[in-house]
Amino acid sequence: MGFNELAARADALDLMLFDVCDNLQLSPTQHQKAEDRYHAIAKVISAANSPFSRWDSNLYPQGSMRLRTTVKPIDTPHDLDLVCEFDVSHELVNPMALLDHMFKLFSDHGVYGGMVKRKNRCVRIEYKDEFWLDVLPACRDDRNGGTCVQVPDRDRRSWKPSNPVAYAVWFKNASRRIIVKFSDSRRELIIAEATVEPLPALQATEEKTMLQLIVQLLKRWRDVHYANSEYPPISIVLTTLAADLYSGEQSISTALLEVLNGIVARLDAAHAQGRRLQVPNPVHSIEDFSERWDACPGAYLAFNDGIRKFATAWREVCSTHGNPGRLAKGVFGRVIDEAILREARNMQADRSGSLLGVASMGCIVPATAAVVPMLRNTNHGAI
Repeated sequence: MGFNELAARADALDLMLFDVCDNLQLSPTQHQKAEDRYHAIAKVISAANSPFSRWDSNLYPQGSMRLRTTVKPIDTPHDLDLVCEFDVSHELVNPMALLDHMFKLFSDHGVYGGMVKRKNRCVRIEYKDEFWLDVLPACRDDRNGGTCVQVPDRDRRSWKPSNPVAYAVWFKNASRRIIVKFSDSRRELIIAEATVEPLPALQATEEKTMLQLIVQLLKRWRDVHYANSEYPPISIVLTTLAADLYSGEQSISTALLEVLNGIVARLDAAHAQGRRLQVPNPVHSIEDFSERWDACPGAYLAFNDGIRKFATAWREVCSTHGNPGRLAKGVFGRVIDEAILREARNMQADRSGSLLGVASMGCIVPATAAVVPMLRNTNHGAI
């Protein structure tokens, strides 16, 4: 492909990927439901009969809800992560007792009694509809200070360091607040300043940063590629690698390829040194987000194989003359069909309004004085 062809293909891919991400957003109804449940959880924890009523607490989102990289699940519920940070030093609290008290609080509750499960570091509340809430109890980490916390780890029967607040700041800084404009002038990503709220407001796709979109695409690939696998990579690993490797590229398709190539290069470097890829917490280096690969080598092999196939497939999508929709569907699944259908409707609407034209090179572009407007496609009935 020549430079102009590559640029035109990248622009078409960007439009398609934008529509993919738009299809992955939580609906206003889903977001409101999450917010209502969030506040209900807070009331239970702070109630007078709660075992935690003597401690000041701060409930806040972490993970995809805080970073605004949540994606709608394909066929299964997805979890929304909350941290309940108690204003007490972890050195004064038994981590297993803390986790047990959190579980008992909800399991004894009239509303949540049959909905609660113990997890390694949190208590999961499983609703019957599209998502769950994971409540992670945490205590102040006075040794490390700042926004550092310690969380219980049932497998180790001890405390585990973490810092979700600082991680969210790191991710935001990595986004670079790039403004992206597409050549057809029908899409524009305008990066708005984030507001400090207990639960972030629903964010439109147009307001998302490039990095947020890349993370959403990585998660959708994960959900498709590992649909029948017991070893899907966890979101924090994908998110951290993407944020660390994103360099400010202004094309969605090119930025995704840049991140994938970077992950493969890091895998190669780790293999050359006879070790696995490590993904440390960028704001708390003693926490290793990829530590579960040590206990489960099969999960690491599955990640290595999957990400290499993804990188190869996306290179082909970006550089060949083949149908981008067909090739991309193999990566992102049926959401591609929805994106293509939406783009076709947008193009038909623009054509009907004489907003499209044909440039001298034969490409369909927005109608300006420099192009010949396209004739409306009038349907005169069946032939």
